[in-house]
Amino acid sequence: MELQLEREVAEAYRQYASAVLSCARPLALDVEEARDAVQESFLRYFMERRYGRHIEHPRAWLIRVACNYLLGRRRSAAVAREDAVEVERVAALADDPEALATLSQRAREIRARLSGREWDCLRLRAEGLSYAEIGERLGVRQGTIGALLSRVHEKLRWPPGRDGIIGVGTAKAVHFLFLGEAAWGAPIETD
Repeated sequence: MELQLEREVAEAYRQYASAVLSCARPLALDVEEARDAVQESFLRYFMERRYGRHIEHPRAWLIRVACNYLLGRRRSAAVAREDAVEVERVAALADDPEALATLSQRAREIRARLSGREWDCLRLRAEGLSYAEIGERLGVRQGTIGALLSRVHEKLRWPPGRDGIIGVGTAKAVHFLFLGEAAWGAPIETD
């Protein structure tokens, strides 16, 4: 099943990657960002198909995902403002030792589930690096980065079986992993 899915995605990439790149390029700041959007769209395609979802028109779906990805990046100023509000809400957890302990425990569980390479990949992606930059830094191909992030996404679904959705608690725990003591007032071991 997995090999069949990989072949399907590889064939879709062969057929549609150039069209997706052509549509993404005008929305991107540069060709690297457009390529990241293409990689992201195929990663999401892979995940959707892996969860058994049927995509009736793959070319159109991939283009829409790539364009939405780029448009989302353009809204970064709005996202930064929302993040500031979320940080304030999250900072309130520092006043709740029980909630902080629960979050810390969940963060440790997540970290333990990720391999060293997966952790590095997730950390670098969270820092805003492109697939190419991550690949260069880790010494691997961009396709490998996509596969690693796909595995990370699968491991972050909590509880399992939530149709690919990463819950708010898991997202906060991952946020906790990256910010650690500085933002939350509590240490977290990452190794």
